[in-house]
Amino acid sequence: MSRARVRADERGGAHVLLLALLGAVFAVLLLTTSIDWMLQSANKTKSKLALDRATHAAATHVNLDEAMYGRLSWDESAGRDEFRRFLRLNFGLDAEGEPVAGGRLEQAPVVHMLEFVSAGTYPATVARTVVVDEGTDTETRRTIDVTVYGPSVVAIVEVHQRVRGRLEPVVLSSVASVRFR
Repeated sequence: MSRARVRADERGGAHVLLLALLGAVFAVLLLTTSIDWMLQSANKTKSKLALDRATHAAATHVNLDEAMYGRLSWDESAGRDEFRRFLRLNFGLDAEGEPVAGGRLEQAPVVHMLEFVSAGTYPATVARTVVVDEGTDTETRRTIDVTVYGPSVVAIVEVHQRVRGRLEPVVLSSVASVRFR
């Protein structure tokens, strides 16, 4: 076959076009999935950093009466108040703990646990279990393991982020050591 005849032969052109269209559809699908995943990861990272700052603020409140005797203990009421205050500031919540218009969250975060933990030896692993969407058909039990390197405040908070058009729960944990400051 001569070169001119091969170039003029257009048999199979529809197959090439169909394959090119399938490749383009796959590339667009991959792009949208990747962007969705990146946005979810960025929101989770921002939420984790905001929670870490709130937990650290709570851990700065040491019980001074116990500290006079050389014992580390957490001032629970002041620490909880400071945690709530920083959670409101970092997540853009109003005084009742609800998200403000235009904020990062669409639903109020759920604080599953905020507690002071200590162990006989360090490092120690603390395991806690929380139930997400309790009593519904989407009920999920999550086990959180954190390592503490001294007396610490541990927080477990559930935030909701939009995934493919619906709100999905994300459980975040944070640990902050209680030290004399």
